[in-house]
Amino acid sequence: MSENGRKMLPNSTSCFVCGEDNPAGLRGRFYVEDGKVKMRLTAVEHHCGYPNTVHGGVVAAVLDECMGWAAARAVKRMCVTGELKIRYVRSVPAGRDLTVCCDVKEVRRRYVQARGEIVDGEGVVHARGEGKFFPLTREETLAVDDMLLYRGDEEEIFSGLREETV
Repeated sequence: MSENGRKMLPNSTSCFVCGEDNPAGLRGRFYVEDGKVKMRLTAVEHHCGYPNTVHGGVVAAVLDECMGWAAARAVKRMCVTGELKIRYVRSVPAGRDLTVCCDVKEVRRRYVQARGEIVDGEGVVHARGEGKFFPLTREETLAVDDMLLYRGDEEEIFSGLREETV
């Protein structure tokens, strides 16, 4: 467990949301705190559709990715999005520290239902999301996991899959 009771999740190099080498991306880092997957979000002007207003597609991408990680933690498999519903409550401002916070609503036999929101420091909700996520196979999950960046203190969600016999 890292400081502040947060456990970091791995990230990638190229992902728009969490890719640390993506010059156009958000370069976010997902972490687990209080059983929820979270990410600090401070968008900049090139993430905006209008001045100081984060583009709705960027808002959807952030919620989608964060909910996907919540789903992956629930079923110990990477997941793909089957449905995504976004409710834009108020504009998401650029240059402000916001938090994306997601958890799992329900785990079904074939999919995971997750939900999330983007809030500011005062707890004001700017956007909400809900989605249905479908788990990848063991092999597909491990292929994605092989591309993720681990620095030694991240939660290793998929390590049990490597120990399974085929």
